[in-house]
Amino acid sequence: MSLAERQRMEEEEGEGAGGGEEVVQIRLGDKCYPVCKRKLIEQSDYFRALYRSGMREAGQGQEEQLLRGGLSALGLELVLDFINTSCLAWLEQEGEEEPPLLEELVEAASYLQVTPLLRLLLSQVRLGNCLELHHLAQVYGLQDLHDACLDFMASHYHQVLRRPDTQLHLHLPHALQQHLKERRMRGTATLVAIGDFMGTSSLGCHPQAEAPWSMLRYDEEAEQWLPLANNLPPDLVNVRGYGSAILDNYLFIIGGYRITTSQEISAAHCYNPCLNEWSQLASMNQKSLLVISEGTFED
Repeated sequence: MSLAERQRMEEEEGEGAGGGEEVVQIRLGDKCYPVCKRKLIEQSDYFRALYRSGMREAGQGQEEQLLRGGLSALGLELVLDFINTSCLAWLEQEGEEEPPLLEELVEAASYLQVTPLLRLLLSQVRLGNCLELHHLAQVYGLQDLHDACLDFMASHYHQVLRRPDTQLHLHLPHALQQHLKERRMRGTATLVAIGDFMGTSSLGCHPQAEAPWSMLRYDEEAEQWLPLANNLPPDLVNVRGYGSAILDNYLFIIGGYRITTSQEISAAHCYNPCLNEWSQLASMNQKSLLVISEGTFED
């Protein structure tokens, strides 16, 4: 069902129920879109200012508003759909693929100053759309959206670098890559110790430890060593003798052996302190036993 058909049905239902909502026609080119005037004023700063300006175009009995400025019909339909429903189901769906018509949506929302929609976009930054939204935020001067995209890309930096985007304007220039690296390093530097700490009491560890720890971070305020993360992947439980490295404020754990069976493993994992998340990487072709005892990253 098209937007115009849905709006006509809502208008007829409102009249049947005695709602009496005033409806105005938004004209773009040769198309007209009926919209509830009340919702239009509530959601769009552009139309709110227009109807409060006292201009002849917004006077009583003026049932049609003509839009100019090169807006696309698709973008206008998306924005009017949001004004009528206060949501964008197609955009809020989880997934990594970039949704279509994103440029048309942001263009129309910026032109009509639909602040609730622009605010909604801040929570809809995904791996599949962060580069495009960052580009659009620069084009239309949307600072809040620009910052939200930078925060997301910094937190998911390696994933963003691996995106197979082919559009030239979406490639990460060197200056932006450097900025994202610096953004990842914001926070408090934390000392991390990695090894087989059988005597945790000598390190001033938390007294509730039930088993030897292998990854610790030093809490300067509490002046004690604490577990690096509470969400250790099952594959890393009871594993020692692994190699470790820090790159771009990611901690990589590779190889090792299981202390219960002494079996060597080839698994590889990555810890992202910006999200407090672990992810599993491709396993090594050859099992190995390596230990790097300590490092520092930004928590």
